[in-house]
Amino acid sequence: MMSYFYMILLTILFSFGGITIKTSGTAFTPFMLSFLRFAIGVLLLVIIALVREHRISLHFADKIILMGGIAKAVNYLLENYGVMKGFSFGNVIVWPVQAVVALAVSRFLFQEKVTARSVAGAILCVIGIITVSLNGTPLGEIRGEQASLLAVFVVSGIGAALFTISQKMLIGKVGAVEANLSMFLVGSVICLVAVLFTDRTAQAASSVISAAPTLSAASASPGISGIPGIIGPVTGPVLVSISMLGGITGVGFLLQAAALKKIPIFMVTVIQSSTVILSLVWAVLFFHEPVTRYIVAGTLVFFMGILLVNIKGKSRG
Repeated sequence: MMSYFYMILLTILFSFGGITIKTSGTAFTPFMLSFLRFAIGVLLLVIIALVREHRISLHFADKIILMGGIAKAVNYLLENYGVMKGFSFGNVIVWPVQAVVALAVSRFLFQEKVTARSVAGAILCVIGIITVSLNGTPLGEIRGEQASLLAVFVVSGIGAALFTISQKMLIGKVGAVEANLSMFLVGSVICLVAVLFTDRTAQAASSVISAAPTLSAASASPGISGIPGIIGPVTGPVLVSISMLGGITGVGFLLQAAALKKIPIFMVTVIQSSTVILSLVWAVLFFHEPVTRYIVAGTLVFFMGILLVNIKGKSRG
């Protein structure tokens, strides 16, 4: 029962991801934001480890740890980039991708029981969220930036799924705090490298723009005050947003690791998909983003899928 409570709490936390990314994006580049999410999460996990175990254990030699860290870095880097470029609820496509990957893995890798009803429900969930993501745009008209953002979120979803799979594989092998801390340190290093590399690229672009005044200097700003990755004032709302994102990284995924001990990985990802509904609510309330009939219809289909997945068949006595 507590595992499902953890998932409900985690779903609520995840639902704030879009608006907090959007808010933090006024001050940080996507790559800097990714690094800060990891850094704050790592700090929280270090505190938890010292309080609970009075020591810190890292496991960088484990291939699963490396896979999880790289996957989570890909997830964060692309999700942050996509949300900053589009609507705050644009990352809803991450959830069905994660659910589809988890469905395949749970059946073939973990040998978890997946019923026909669960598969049908998952298909409805995916259809619902894709309907929300396309928002009435015919598949044939998806091109340019829209197609690029869709691809970004698909790859981000695969990264999220591989991280969750890594967590599942590490259960009973490495403690949740140690596993997450090790994976997040790997992810933070990757994101820091991305910050420094993109900053040098931006500085080079700025030099070109200085020689060509017809171009906008804002299109390649390397950051204010010479600090890599910072592109605007770090205000109170920005600090609150980045703290929430870091808290979700540090504490939220501990809840996920606890839930994975009792709940099949497929069910975990399907429950997480309900994040999309709250994400839409926050997008309307805080950013006044449009909600069309396609978004409403997709949401209803999604809920039908959730109900189908969770309805238990009659027991045979």
